[in-house]
Amino acid sequence: MRSLIPAGAFIFLLLACSNVGRTAQAIVAGKVKSVDWAKHELVVTETAGKDRLIKLDDNVFINRGGRESPRDLKSKDSVCVSCDKDAVVWTANYILVQEGDTQNWSLAHGNVERYDPEKKEVSYEDDQGRTWTFSTIDAKVYVNRVESKFESVKIGERVLALLQKSGDRNSLKNLYITRK
Repeated sequence: MRSLIPAGAFIFLLLACSNVGRTAQAIVAGKVKSVDWAKHELVVTETAGKDRLIKLDDNVFINRGGRESPRDLKSKDSVCVSCDKDAVVWTANYILVQEGDTQNWSLAHGNVERYDPEKKEVSYEDDQGRTWTFSTIDAKVYVNRVESKFESVKIGERVLALLQKSGDRNSLKNLYITRK
């Protein structure tokens, strides 16, 4: 039994190191159970009832009512959280508070498939392999948190989409791109 502990530790380290440089992304939806600004973390009770501890990125943005701020988050807020995740830690980079005018807004990750400047449309493939095409007429694009032009979007680029549901349709509000 003792010989299995070092082997297990080695396998854990091997898996953790194999994910260095490769960060997966996830969307967590639920209610804020607690926020600890001193520890830079929050606990979200997911819609399935599971509590998830999420670290807050130093540059996390919180969207409440269509306005982005770095700290406008409270217990019992209904949220949709964009996270970078590795084998151990989930880190929030964008939090959408779903209330009032933003109650029917959501977040989605994907990769840009095309941008058509003549039709003013952008298409991306989501993490489930579905392609979505949206008008860019009323939408904005942000590159590294700075408003930009859709012409600067690159094919294959990873994006976070802020979507608004109206009836059975989704429309694109904002597209966020982080470049290193």
